Amino acid sequence: MRISGGFLKNRRLSSPKKGGKTRPTSEKLRQALFNIIGPQVEDLLFLDLFAGSGSMGLEALSRGFFHATFVEKDGLALKCLKENVKNLNLNAHVTIIPLDAPLSLKKLEKKGKGFDYIYIDPPYKDIELREEVLVYLAKSSTLLRPKGRIFVEGDSKAAFPPLEGLLLEKKRRIGSSLLLQFKQP
Repeated sequence: MRISGGFLKNRRLSSPKKGGKTRPTSEKLRQALFNIIGPQVEDLLFLDLFAGSGSMGLEALSRGFFHATFVEKDGLALKCLKENVKNLNLNAHVTIIPLDAPLSLKKLEKKGKGFDYIYIDPPYKDIELREEVLVYLAKSSTLLRPKGRIFVEGDSKAAFPPLEGLLLEKKRRIGSSLLLQFKQP
């Protein structure tokens, strides 16, 4: 796996060995997401929930985001994430939270943190966890900054019910994944 764009383009990333609990986001999907976001990202903050080895947030930093916060609780993925941050010399622009996503969101909200882009890539089969995180974000008045966007990666066959407090802007099928884009109404 490698970074696909920005000043760190083509730098290799370590990832947990096959058979682990994480599923790396494809390069094709990462490129599609950053084509949607566009080039004007200076001073923006990125939250990578269920970060795995950090490929999405590290890609954000490579493409010019100011800071990325990573949330990951799996020990093997966390080890890879820390190794990747160290190898890319990005410690000054990174916060790593080694907790589950719902608890992390509560802590971030309590601290008054807000993000311009939030990327959610939970285990495809854990629909309840995905919905719990989305409902929490929809109710939060601080976690998603004005004009911010939430992107959710899921199985292309998954159903996503409407959420009060978030407006589904677009659905895109990218390979075997579905990328949903939400904003505040």
